[in-house]
Amino acid sequence: MILIDSISFAYDKKGIPALKNVSARIEAGIHLLAGENGAGKTTLLHLLAGISSPDHGKIIIDGHRPDDDNPDSKGHTFLLEENTSFPMRTIRKFAEAHSRFYPGFDAGRFCSNLTAFGLTGDEPLKSMSLGTRKKALLAYALSLGVDVLLLDEPTNGLDIESKEILRGLIASNISDDQTLIISTHTVSELENLFDGALMMLGGTLLWAGTQEDATARLAFEKTRSPEPDALYTEPQLGGYLSILPAVEGDPTAVDWRLLYSALHSPKCNLILQHLNKCSN
Repeated sequence: MILIDSISFAYDKKGIPALKNVSARIEAGIHLLAGENGAGKTTLLHLLAGISSPDHGKIIIDGHRPDDDNPDSKGHTFLLEENTSFPMRTIRKFAEAHSRFYPGFDAGRFCSNLTAFGLTGDEPLKSMSLGTRKKALLAYALSLGVDVLLLDEPTNGLDIESKEILRGLIASNISDDQTLIISTHTVSELENLFDGALMMLGGTLLWAGTQEDATARLAFEKTRSPEPDALYTEPQLGGYLSILPAVEGDPTAVDWRLLYSALHSPKCNLILQHLNKCSN
C-alpha cells in the first residue's frame, strides 16, 4: 500500500511548486496516472521511486519511505522512465548485472517477455529503434517482480501490434499483490487494465480512486442523442458520450478517457461533487 500524505515539491525553491499538497492512498492494482504536460506526473513518479524527496509531507510504501537508506526498502520499487537508457551492450547483459538487486526478478519470465516481443535479449541496444528498445526495457521491467512498478509513457514508440502484446504482458506479469502505476497521455490504449486512477492538474491531485469508487457514483453511456441529465457530454461520430449520476445496482464500465476530459473541463467541480460522495 502507498500512502501519499500532503506532499509538496519544487525544483526551484523560489519557484512554483511542481506538486502542491498531494495526498492519496493507493492499494495494490493497476492505476492510471493522468494529467496534462507539466501536471506533475513525472515528479510524482520520481518521489515514489525515491529519486527525489518531498519538500513537505511524506510518502510511505509498505511501511518504508522510498527515499530512506533502509535496505529493506530497496529492490521493491522500480521506475522505467520514458527516456531510460541502460549502460550495457544488451538488455540481457544489463539484467545479469542489475537484477541481483531485485529479489523478485524472474529470469524465466524475462525470457518469455522478450520472446513475446520477438526479441532474444542479445540485440545491441544502441542500434535498436526507439520502439524496439522500449520493448526490451519493458520485457525486463515487467519481470522484476517488484512490489511497486512505475511506468512512464510505456506505449510511446510502440506499434499497434506491440501495444496489444504489452497489454497481455501487463495482465500476465502483474500479480494481485503488486502495484503498477502507468503515466500516459494515451489513456485509451491501456484503458481496460486500470483498477483505479490518479487525475492531476497543474501540480495538484484532482481525484484519486478506484473503478468501484467511480462506478458507485457515475455512469458512462454512449447514446444517439444528448442525455438531459448528463453531468458531462462529448459529441462523437454517430452519437454522444456522457457521464451521468450512477443508477444503484446497475454499474457501467469506467470510461477513463472521458472521465479525464470531464475533470479537465468547466464541469470539473460538478463531477468531483459526485465522485467525492464516495468518501462520505
